[in-house]
Amino acid sequence: MRFIQSLYIAPILVAAICLTACSKKLDDPRPDTSIGKDQVTPGDIPLLINGMYKKLTGGFYAQPYVVFDVYSDDIISRQGGVANLFNPVSYDDNNPLIEDGFGNMRYYSAAFSAIGDANFIINYIRSNNLTALNTYLGEALAVRAYGYQKLGEAYGGVVITLGMGQEAIQRKQNTENEVFERVETDLKEAIPLLSSFASADIMSKEAATLLLARLYLNRKRTDEAGQLATQVINAPALVLSSNSFLNSFLFNNTGNRELLFRITEGPVPTAYDRSGLFTYYSPGTPFKGPSGGTGNGQTWLDPVLAASYEAGDIRKKALLNQYSSLAGGTVTFLMKFSADTLQSAASTFYVYPLIRLSEAYLIAAEVAAQKGVVDVTYYNTLRQARNATLKSNADFGSAPLFLEEIEKERRREFVGEGLRWQDMRRYNKALPFLTAKGKDSTRFYLPFATTERSRNPLLEQNKGY
Repeated sequence: MRFIQSLYIAPILVAAICLTACSKKLDDPRPDTSIGKDQVTPGDIPLLINGMYKKLTGGFYAQPYVVFDVYSDDIISRQGGVANLFNPVSYDDNNPLIEDGFGNMRYYSAAFSAIGDANFIINYIRSNNLTALNTYLGEALAVRAYGYQKLGEAYGGVVITLGMGQEAIQRKQNTENEVFERVETDLKEAIPLLSSFASADIMSKEAATLLLARLYLNRKRTDEAGQLATQVINAPALVLSSNSFLNSFLFNNTGNRELLFRITEGPVPTAYDRSGLFTYYSPGTPFKGPSGGTGNGQTWLDPVLAASYEAGDIRKKALLNQYSSLAGGTVTFLMKFSADTLQSAASTFYVYPLIRLSEAYLIAAEVAAQKGVVDVTYYNTLRQARNATLKSNADFGSAPLFLEEIEKERRREFVGEGLRWQDMRRYNKALPFLTAKGKDSTRFYLPFATTERSRNPLLEQNKGY
Protein backbone atom coordinates (compact mmCIF):
# COMPACT_ATOMS: atom_id res chain seq x y z
CA MET A 1 0.00 0.00 0.00
CA ARG A 2 0.95 3.66 -0.50
CA PHE A 3 0.12 6.52 1.83
CA ILE A 4 -0.53 10.23 1.26
CA GLN A 5 0.00 12.69 4.04
CA SER A 6 -0.15 16.47 4.14
CA LEU A 7 2.42 18.18 6.35
CA TYR A 8 1.75 21.60 7.89
CA ILE A 9 4.74 23.93 8.31
CA ALA A 10 3.30 27.22 9.56
CA PRO A 11 2.72 29.71 8.22
CA ILE A 12 3.62 28.18 4.83
CA LEU A 13 1.95 24.89 4.07
CA VAL A 14 4.00 22.32 2.25
CA ALA A 15 2.22 19.15 1.23
CA ALA A 16 4.39 16.08 1.45
CA ILE A 17 1.76 14.01 -0.25
CA CYS A 18 1.26 10.38 0.67
CA LEU A 19 -1.62 8.05 -0.08
CA THR A 20 -3.56 5.10 1.33
CA ALA A 21 -4.52 3.39 -1.87
CA CYS A 22 -5.78 0.24 -0.15
CA SER A 23 -7.75 1.53 2.82
CA LYS A 24 -9.03 4.65 1.03
CA LYS A 25 -8.28 6.71 4.11
CA LEU A 26 -5.80 9.44 4.93
CA ASP A 27 -5.72 8.91 8.66
CA ASP A 28 -2.85 6.41 8.84
CA PRO A 29 0.27 8.08 7.46
CA ARG A 30 3.39 5.95 7.14
CA PRO A 31 6.43 8.16 6.48
CA ASP A 32 8.53 5.12 5.58
CA THR A 33 6.28 4.38 2.60
CA SER A 34 5.36 7.95 1.60
CA ILE A 35 5.72 9.23 -1.95
CA GLY A 36 6.41 12.71 -3.22
CA LYS A 37 3.81 15.02 -4.66
CA ASP A 38 5.28 14.54 -8.13
CA GLN A 39 4.07 10.92 -8.01
CA VAL A 40 0.41 11.80 -7.41
CA THR A 41 -1.99 10.78 -10.16
CA PRO A 42 -5.48 12.12 -10.98
CA GLY A 43 -6.93 8.99 -9.41
CA ASP A 44 -5.46 10.05 -6.08
CA ILE A 45 -7.42 13.33 -5.92
CA PRO A 46 -10.52 11.88 -4.16
CA LEU A 47 -8.27 10.61 -1.37
CA LEU A 48 -6.58 13.99 -1.09
CA ILE A 49 -10.01 15.62 -0.86
CA ASN A 50 -10.83 13.27 2.01
CA GLY A 51 -7.59 14.21 3.72
CA MET A 52 -8.33 17.92 3.26
CA TYR A 53 -11.60 17.56 5.16
CA LYS A 54 -9.85 15.59 7.88
CA LYS A 55 -7.42 18.47 8.37
CA LEU A 56 -10.32 20.74 9.33
CA THR A 57 -11.30 18.23 11.98
CA GLY A 58 -7.72 18.13 13.17
CA GLY A 59 -8.03 21.37 15.09
CA PHE A 60 -11.61 22.64 15.03
CA TYR A 61 -12.71 20.20 17.69
CA ALA A 62 -13.99 20.54 21.24
CA GLN A 63 -11.89 23.38 22.65
CA PRO A 64 -11.36 25.64 19.61
CA TYR A 65 -14.96 25.11 18.44
CA VAL A 66 -16.27 27.06 21.44
CA VAL A 67 -13.72 29.89 21.44
CA PHE A 68 -16.03 32.56 20.06
CA ASP A 69 -19.02 31.44 22.09
CA VAL A 70 -17.13 31.79 25.36
CA TYR A 71 -15.70 35.04 23.98
CA SER A 72 -19.26 36.36 23.55
CA ASP A 73 -22.22 37.11 25.81
CA ASP A 74 -23.99 33.80 24.97
CA ILE A 75 -21.87 31.53 27.16
CA ILE A 76 -20.50 31.86 30.68
CA SER A 77 -17.59 29.55 31.41
CA ARG A 78 -15.44 28.75 34.41
CA GLN A 79 -13.81 25.86 32.57
CA GLY A 80 -11.00 24.40 34.62
CA GLY A 81 -11.95 26.59 37.59
CA VAL A 82 -8.80 28.65 37.05
CA ALA A 83 -9.25 32.40 36.77
CA ASN A 84 -6.64 32.93 34.04
CA LEU A 85 -8.24 30.39 31.71
CA PHE A 86 -12.02 30.64 31.42
CA ASN A 87 -13.38 33.05 34.01
CA PRO A 88 -16.15 35.42 32.89
CA VAL A 89 -15.57 37.78 35.82
CA SER A 90 -13.14 39.81 33.69
CA TYR A 91 -12.64 39.81 29.94
CA ASP A 92 -8.90 39.16 30.07
CA ASP A 93 -9.53 35.99 32.04
CA ASN A 94 -11.52 34.72 29.06
CA ASN A 95 -8.79 35.55 26.57
CA PRO A 96 -6.48 32.90 25.16
CA LEU A 97 -2.91 32.95 26.30
CA ILE A 98 -0.33 33.76 23.67
CA GLU A 99 1.35 30.46 24.49
CA ASP A 100 -1.65 28.58 22.99
CA GLY A 101 -4.27 28.99 25.68
CA PHE A 102 -7.86 28.12 24.79
CA GLY A 103 -6.87 26.07 21.74
CA ASN A 104 -5.68 29.20 19.95
CA MET A 105 -2.80 27.53 18.11
CA ARG A 106 -4.93 24.52 17.21
CA TYR A 107 -7.52 26.78 15.61
CA TYR A 108 -4.81 28.52 13.56
CA SER A 109 -2.96 25.35 12.60
CA ALA A 110 -6.06 23.39 11.55
CA ALA A 111 -7.19 26.14 9.20
CA PHE A 112 -3.76 26.47 7.59
CA SER A 113 -3.31 22.73 7.39
CA ALA A 114 -6.57 22.35 5.45
CA ILE A 115 -5.58 25.32 3.28
CA GLY A 116 -2.30 23.57 2.48
CA ASP A 117 -4.10 20.47 1.25
CA ALA A 118 -6.55 22.63 -0.72
CA ASN A 119 -3.66 24.52 -2.36
CA PHE A 120 -2.10 21.31 -3.60
CA ILE A 121 -5.39 20.04 -5.05
CA ILE A 122 -6.22 23.39 -6.69
CA ASN A 123 -2.81 23.77 -8.28
CA TYR A 124 -2.61 20.13 -9.35
CA ILE A 125 -5.98 20.18 -11.11
CA ARG A 126 -5.38 23.54 -12.76
CA SER A 127 -1.80 22.90 -13.85
CA ASN A 128 -2.82 19.61 -15.45
CA ASN A 129 -6.02 21.05 -16.94
CA LEU A 130 -8.09 18.27 -15.38
CA THR A 131 -11.51 19.73 -16.13
CA ALA A 132 -13.16 16.39 -15.38
CA LEU A 133 -12.19 16.98 -11.75
CA ASN A 134 -13.78 20.43 -11.53
CA THR A 135 -16.15 19.34 -8.74
CA TYR A 136 -13.12 18.49 -6.60
CA LEU A 137 -11.57 21.80 -7.59
CA GLY A 138 -14.71 23.53 -6.31
CA GLU A 139 -14.53 21.64 -3.01
CA ALA A 140 -10.89 22.61 -2.53
CA LEU A 141 -11.60 26.25 -3.32
CA ALA A 142 -14.53 26.29 -0.88
CA VAL A 143 -12.50 24.68 1.92
CA ARG A 144 -9.65 27.14 1.34
CA ALA A 145 -12.21 29.95 1.53
CA TYR A 146 -13.68 28.53 4.74
CA GLY A 147 -10.21 28.30 6.29
CA TYR A 148 -9.33 31.88 5.43
CA GLN A 149 -12.73 33.14 6.54
CA LYS A 150 -12.24 31.59 9.98
CA LEU A 151 -8.70 32.96 10.15
CA GLY A 152 -9.81 36.45 9.11
CA GLU A 153 -12.55 36.47 11.72
CA ALA A 154 -10.19 35.27 14.43
CA TYR A 155 -6.96 37.14 13.67
CA GLY A 156 -7.75 39.87 11.14
CA GLY A 157 -4.83 39.80 8.73
CA VAL A 158 -2.91 36.56 8.16
CA VAL A 159 -0.41 35.37 5.57
CA ILE A 160 -2.16 34.34 2.35
CA THR A 161 -0.50 31.46 0.56
CA LEU A 162 -1.91 29.97 -2.63
CA GLY A 163 0.95 27.73 -3.76
CA MET A 164 3.27 25.02 -2.56
CA GLY A 165 6.50 27.01 -2.63
CA GLN A 166 8.26 29.14 -0.07
CA GLU A 167 6.44 32.41 -0.74
CA ALA A 168 4.83 32.62 2.70
CA ILE A 169 7.87 31.91 4.86
CA GLN A 170 9.05 34.89 6.88
CA ARG A 171 6.61 37.33 5.35
CA LYS A 172 4.40 39.95 6.93
CA GLN A 173 0.73 39.06 6.96
CA ASN A 174 -1.78 40.34 4.44
CA THR A 175 -4.44 42.78 5.61
CA GLU A 176 -7.83 41.69 6.89
CA ASN A 177 -9.49 43.14 3.79
CA GLU A 178 -7.16 41.14 1.56
CA VAL A 179 -7.99 37.96 3.47
CA PHE A 180 -11.74 38.44 2.98
CA GLU A 181 -11.24 39.40 -0.67
CA ARG A 182 -9.47 36.06 -1.07
CA VAL A 183 -12.41 34.31 0.55
CA GLU A 184 -14.83 36.02 -1.81
CA THR A 185 -12.76 35.18 -4.88
CA ASP A 186 -12.45 31.52 -3.94
CA LEU A 187 -16.14 31.11 -3.16
CA LYS A 188 -17.26 32.82 -6.35
CA GLU A 189 -15.00 30.49 -8.34
CA ALA A 190 -16.12 27.44 -6.35
CA ILE A 191 -19.91 27.81 -6.50
CA PRO A 192 -20.37 27.15 -10.24
CA LEU A 193 -18.15 24.06 -9.97
CA LEU A 194 -19.83 22.43 -7.00
CA SER A 195 -22.58 19.83 -7.00
CA SER A 196 -25.93 20.43 -5.35
CA PHE A 197 -26.33 19.32 -1.75
CA ALA A 198 -26.25 15.57 -1.12
CA SER A 199 -24.22 15.23 2.10
CA ALA A 200 -23.16 17.51 4.93
CA ASP A 201 -19.73 15.88 4.89
CA ILE A 202 -18.65 17.66 1.69
CA MET A 203 -18.90 21.22 0.44
CA SER A 204 -21.92 21.69 -1.82
CA LYS A 205 -23.09 24.54 -4.02
CA GLU A 206 -25.64 25.55 -1.37
CA ALA A 207 -23.14 25.40 1.51
CA ALA A 208 -20.63 27.59 -0.33
CA THR A 209 -23.37 30.02 -1.36
CA LEU A 210 -24.54 30.40 2.23
CA LEU A 211 -20.94 30.83 3.38
CA LEU A 212 -20.58 33.69 0.88
CA ALA A 213 -23.87 35.19 2.10
CA ARG A 214 -22.45 35.08 5.65
CA LEU A 215 -19.31 36.85 4.47
CA TYR A 216 -21.33 39.56 2.72
CA LEU A 217 -23.59 40.04 5.75
CA ASN A 218 -20.66 40.52 8.12
CA ARG A 219 -18.97 42.81 5.60
CA LYS A 220 -22.18 44.90 5.46
CA ARG A 221 -22.88 44.08 1.81
CA THR A 222 -26.51 43.43 2.61
CA ASP A 223 -28.05 43.34 -0.86
CA GLU A 224 -25.65 40.62 -2.01
CA ALA A 225 -26.13 38.72 1.25
CA GLY A 226 -29.89 38.77 0.84
CA GLN A 227 -29.79 37.61 -2.78
CA LEU A 228 -27.59 34.64 -1.97
CA ALA A 229 -29.58 33.70 1.13
CA THR A 230 -32.75 33.63 -0.97
CA GLN A 231 -31.05 31.39 -3.52
CA VAL A 232 -30.24 28.90 -0.76
CA ILE A 233 -33.76 29.06 0.67
CA ASN A 234 -35.17 28.24 -2.77
CA ALA A 235 -32.75 25.39 -3.47
CA PRO A 236 -34.85 22.26 -4.16
CA ALA A 237 -32.36 19.96 -2.44
CA LEU A 238 -32.88 21.58 0.98
CA VAL A 239 -35.65 21.28 3.56
CA LEU A 240 -36.19 23.14 6.83
CA SER A 241 -38.24 20.83 9.04
CA SER A 242 -39.32 20.41 12.64
CA ASN A 243 -37.49 17.10 12.84
CA SER A 244 -34.11 18.31 11.69
CA PHE A 245 -32.95 20.66 14.45
CA LEU A 246 -31.78 18.11 17.00
CA ASN A 247 -31.13 15.65 14.19
CA SER A 248 -28.47 18.03 12.87
CA PHE A 249 -26.30 17.20 15.87
CA LEU A 250 -26.48 13.44 15.35
CA PHE A 251 -23.73 11.55 13.57
CA ASN A 252 -26.25 9.25 11.91
CA ASN A 253 -28.76 11.78 10.58
CA THR A 254 -30.07 10.12 7.42
CA GLY A 255 -32.56 12.28 5.56
CA ASN A 256 -31.42 15.56 7.09
CA ARG A 257 -31.61 18.30 4.42
CA GLU A 258 -30.94 21.19 6.79
CA LEU A 259 -27.37 20.62 7.97
CA LEU A 260 -25.31 21.77 4.99
CA PHE A 261 -21.73 21.28 6.17
CA ARG A 262 -20.15 19.69 9.21
CA ILE A 263 -16.97 18.12 10.42
CA THR A 264 -16.90 14.99 12.53
CA GLU A 265 -14.29 13.54 14.81
CA GLY A 266 -14.00 9.83 15.32
CA PRO A 267 -14.17 7.06 15.91
CA VAL A 268 -12.67 7.99 19.25
CA PRO A 269 -11.29 5.52 21.78
CA THR A 270 -13.47 6.66 24.71
CA ALA A 271 -17.23 6.66 25.23
CA TYR A 272 -19.06 9.50 23.49
CA ASP A 273 -20.41 11.02 26.69
CA ARG A 274 -17.02 11.20 28.42
CA SER A 275 -15.20 13.56 26.11
CA GLY A 276 -15.55 16.15 23.36
CA LEU A 277 -18.22 18.83 23.55
CA PHE A 278 -20.27 16.64 25.90
CA THR A 279 -17.57 17.11 28.53
CA TYR A 280 -17.28 20.81 27.85
CA TYR A 281 -20.94 21.82 27.89
CA SER A 282 -22.69 19.21 30.05
CA PRO A 283 -23.43 19.54 33.78
CA GLY A 284 -21.24 18.08 36.45
CA THR A 285 -22.50 15.76 39.19
CA PRO A 286 -25.14 14.65 39.99
CA PHE A 287 -25.88 14.54 36.25
CA LYS A 288 -24.73 11.43 34.41
CA GLY A 289 -24.94 10.41 30.76
CA PRO A 290 -26.07 6.96 29.59
CA SER A 291 -22.79 5.27 30.49
CA GLY A 292 -22.14 7.30 33.60
CA GLY A 293 -20.32 10.13 31.88
CA THR A 294 -20.35 13.50 33.59
CA GLY A 295 -19.43 16.87 32.10
CA ASN A 296 -17.27 19.52 33.69
CA GLY A 297 -20.29 21.53 34.82
CA GLN A 298 -18.35 24.77 34.38
CA THR A 299 -19.96 26.23 31.25
CA TRP A 300 -23.56 27.42 30.87
CA LEU A 301 -25.88 29.79 28.98
CA ASP A 302 -26.37 33.46 29.62
CA PRO A 303 -29.54 33.57 31.80
CA VAL A 304 -31.24 36.19 29.60
CA LEU A 305 -30.75 33.97 26.56
CA ALA A 306 -31.91 30.86 28.42
CA ALA A 307 -35.10 32.62 29.54
CA SER A 308 -35.97 33.70 25.99
CA TYR A 309 -37.00 30.22 24.76
CA GLU A 310 -40.74 29.55 24.71
CA ALA A 311 -42.05 26.46 26.49
CA GLY A 312 -42.93 24.60 23.28
CA ASP A 313 -39.80 25.55 21.32
CA ILE A 314 -38.07 22.30 20.30
CA ARG A 315 -34.71 24.00 20.80
CA LYS A 316 -35.47 24.04 24.51
CA LYS A 317 -35.07 20.25 24.50
CA ALA A 318 -31.34 20.91 24.11
CA LEU A 319 -31.23 22.82 27.42
CA LEU A 320 -31.05 21.52 30.97
CA ASN A 321 -31.49 23.45 34.21
CA GLN A 322 -29.38 22.19 37.09
CA TYR A 323 -27.88 23.54 40.30
CA SER A 324 -24.21 24.50 40.06
CA SER A 325 -22.14 24.98 43.17
CA LEU A 326 -19.66 26.92 41.05
CA ALA A 327 -22.37 29.40 40.05
CA GLY A 328 -24.06 29.28 43.44
CA GLY A 329 -27.46 28.56 41.92
CA THR A 330 -29.37 26.90 39.11
CA VAL A 331 -27.99 27.52 35.63
CA THR A 332 -28.90 26.35 32.12
CA PHE A 333 -26.56 23.91 30.42
CA LEU A 334 -26.38 23.44 26.65
CA MET A 335 -27.07 19.84 25.64
CA LYS A 336 -26.86 20.07 21.84
CA PHE A 337 -23.72 17.99 21.86
CA SER A 338 -24.63 15.65 24.70
CA ALA A 339 -25.30 11.94 24.52
CA ASP A 340 -28.24 11.93 26.93
CA THR A 341 -30.40 14.13 24.72
CA LEU A 342 -29.32 13.02 21.28
CA GLN A 343 -27.55 9.73 20.85
CA SER A 344 -26.39 6.70 22.75
CA ALA A 345 -23.08 6.54 24.52
CA ALA A 346 -22.12 3.80 22.07
CA SER A 347 -21.66 6.48 19.40
CA THR A 348 -17.99 7.30 19.06
CA PHE A 349 -18.23 10.24 16.66
CA TYR A 350 -18.43 13.91 17.61
CA VAL A 351 -20.38 16.25 15.35
CA TYR A 352 -19.52 19.91 14.76
CA PRO A 353 -22.15 21.69 12.60
CA LEU A 354 -20.56 24.52 10.58
CA ILE A 355 -23.24 25.68 8.10
CA ARG A 356 -27.00 25.18 8.62
CA LEU A 357 -29.94 26.16 6.40
CA SER A 358 -31.66 28.18 9.12
CA GLU A 359 -28.95 30.81 8.76
CA ALA A 360 -30.23 31.63 5.26
CA TYR A 361 -33.72 32.41 6.60
CA LEU A 362 -32.38 34.73 9.29
CA ILE A 363 -29.99 36.45 6.87
CA ALA A 364 -32.88 37.14 4.47
CA ALA A 365 -35.02 38.53 7.30
CA GLU A 366 -32.15 40.64 8.64
CA VAL A 367 -31.36 42.13 5.25
CA ALA A 368 -34.97 43.27 4.85
CA ALA A 369 -34.97 44.81 8.33
CA GLN A 370 -31.69 46.63 7.67
CA LYS A 371 -33.38 48.18 4.63
CA GLY A 372 -36.27 49.40 6.78
CA VAL A 373 -38.73 46.62 5.93
CA VAL A 374 -40.61 44.54 8.50
CA ASP A 375 -41.35 41.22 6.81
CA VAL A 376 -41.82 38.25 9.13
CA THR A 377 -42.13 35.65 6.35
CA TYR A 378 -38.69 34.03 6.66
CA TYR A 379 -38.57 34.62 10.41
CA ASN A 380 -41.90 32.80 10.82
CA THR A 381 -40.84 29.94 8.57
CA LEU A 382 -37.96 29.22 10.91
CA ARG A 383 -40.05 29.63 14.05
CA GLN A 384 -42.71 27.31 12.68
CA ALA A 385 -40.03 24.66 12.14
CA ARG A 386 -38.96 25.17 15.77
CA ASN A 387 -42.55 25.04 17.10
CA ALA A 388 -42.34 28.62 18.37
CA THR A 389 -45.11 31.23 18.29
CA LEU A 390 -45.60 32.97 14.97
CA LYS A 391 -45.67 36.75 14.70
CA SER A 392 -47.26 39.31 12.39
CA ASN A 393 -45.66 42.42 10.92
CA ALA A 394 -47.81 44.48 13.27
CA ASP A 395 -46.13 42.88 16.30
CA PHE A 396 -43.06 45.01 15.59
CA GLY A 397 -43.41 48.77 15.68
CA SER A 398 -40.43 49.45 13.45
CA ALA A 399 -37.68 47.81 11.44
CA PRO A 400 -35.10 48.44 14.22
CA LEU A 401 -37.33 46.59 16.69
CA PHE A 402 -37.66 43.70 14.27
CA LEU A 403 -33.89 43.69 13.83
CA GLU A 404 -33.50 43.33 17.59
CA GLU A 405 -35.81 40.33 17.49
CA ILE A 406 -33.83 38.74 14.66
CA GLU A 407 -30.69 39.10 16.75
CA LYS A 408 -32.42 37.30 19.64
CA GLU A 409 -33.59 34.56 17.29
CA ARG A 410 -30.04 34.05 16.02
CA ARG A 411 -28.88 33.62 19.61
CA ARG A 412 -31.56 30.99 20.27
CA GLU A 413 -30.84 29.14 17.04
CA PHE A 414 -27.03 29.15 16.97
CA VAL A 415 -25.87 29.25 20.58
CA GLY A 416 -22.79 27.08 20.95
CA GLU A 417 -22.03 27.07 17.20
CA GLY A 418 -19.46 29.86 17.01
CA LEU A 419 -21.43 32.63 15.27
CA ARG A 420 -22.26 35.00 18.13
CA TRP A 421 -19.00 36.99 18.24
CA GLN A 422 -19.34 38.09 14.60
CA ASP A 423 -23.00 38.88 15.27
CA MET A 424 -21.99 41.10 18.18
CA ARG A 425 -19.57 42.93 15.94
CA ARG A 426 -22.17 43.36 13.19
CA TYR A 427 -24.82 44.59 15.65
CA ASN A 428 -22.31 46.96 17.27
CA LYS A 429 -22.52 45.08 20.56
CA ALA A 430 -18.91 43.87 20.75
CA LEU A 431 -17.22 47.19 21.56
CA PRO A 432 -19.61 48.13 24.40
CA PHE A 433 -19.14 44.58 25.72
CA LEU A 434 -15.37 45.09 25.72
CA THR A 435 -15.56 48.62 27.09
CA ALA A 436 -17.61 47.42 30.05
CA LYS A 437 -14.73 45.09 30.86
CA GLY A 438 -12.07 47.78 30.51
CA LYS A 439 -10.88 46.72 27.05
CA ASP A 440 -10.98 48.19 23.57
CA SER A 441 -11.38 47.12 19.95
CA THR A 442 -7.94 45.52 19.83
CA ARG A 443 -9.59 42.57 21.58
CA PHE A 444 -11.79 41.85 18.57
CA TYR A 445 -9.00 39.46 17.57
CA LEU A 446 -7.03 36.54 18.97
CA PRO A 447 -3.25 36.76 19.43
CA PHE A 448 -0.74 34.91 17.27
CA ALA A 449 0.90 32.19 19.31
CA THR A 450 4.51 32.69 20.33
CA THR A 451 5.56 29.53 18.48
CA GLU A 452 4.08 30.86 15.24
CA ARG A 453 5.90 34.15 15.50
CA SER A 454 9.15 32.32 16.14
CA ARG A 455 8.66 30.56 12.79
CA ASN A 456 7.94 33.84 11.07
CA PRO A 457 9.65 36.82 12.79
CA LEU A 458 7.95 39.19 10.32
CA LEU A 459 4.49 38.18 11.56
CA GLU A 460 3.31 41.18 13.55
CA GLN A 461 1.45 40.48 16.77
CA ASN A 462 -2.08 41.82 16.94
CA LYS A 463 -2.35 45.01 18.95
CA GLY A 464 -3.19 44.66 22.59
CA TYR A 465 -1.17 41.50 23.24
